[in-house]
Amino acid sequence: MGKFDKDYFFIRSPSGEHFPELTPDMDTAEKPYATELLPIGGKPLIFYNGFLDFQKSKKITPIDPPPDVLFDGSDMVVCDRIADKLTDLEIPNLAIQPAIFIDHKDNWHENYWFLTFVERFDCWDREHSAYDPEPLDLEPPLYEMYSYSFNERLLQKTPLSERRLFKLEGTTDGYVVAHKSIVNLFRVNGVRIMPITDY
Repeated sequence: MGKFDKDYFFIRSPSGEHFPELTPDMDTAEKPYATELLPIGGKPLIFYNGFLDFQKSKKITPIDPPPDVLFDGSDMVVCDRIADKLTDLEIPNLAIQPAIFIDHKDNWHENYWFLTFVERFDCWDREHSAYDPEPLDLEPPLYEMYSYSFNERLLQKTPLSERRLFKLEGTTDGYVVAHKSIVNLFRVNGVRIMPITDY
C-alpha cells in the first residue's frame, strides 16, 4: 500500500436496480459533454433513465424522487448543493455544466449539474498496482485494473488543492476519485464510495 492510498476513494454508481442509469437524449449525445466545456449559455444537457425498460420488465419501481447524484458510466451529475460546494473549491480541470434529468414519470428535474473533467490525472503506480500488462489499443492506452496503488512521488509534489477531486487517466474504469477531505460531499443516497484499497 502506498503512502497516499488510504486517503482516496472511488465515487461509483450504486448496485441497486431501482437507481436510474443516465442516458443522453439525441441532442446531448452529439456533444462532447464528457470531455469539453461547452459554450456558456447553451442548452442544458438532458438525460433520461436508460434503465427504465429493464426496470419495467422486472416490475422494479425507480427511486422517487431521484437521488442527489446520478451516473452516466463513471461520469455523474450532481444536485445544486453539491455543485455549489465544488464550485467554491475551484477544482482544477473540472467544468460544472447545467443538466436536466427526465424521470420515469416524465418530470423534468432542472437542479442537476454534469461534472466534466477536461483533463484527467494519471497518478496510479505501474509498479505497485495490479493490471493486465497489455493495454487496449487506444490513445492514450487504457489498462484493465485488478488493484490500485497511487504514485507517491507524483502526489507528493502535487498540491492538495490540485488533487482533491479528479478523473483517473490510463484505466478502463476512468473513475472519479475524491480525497478524504471532500469525500463526505458524496455520502448521499445514490453513491457507492469505495476506498481505493478495497478495489
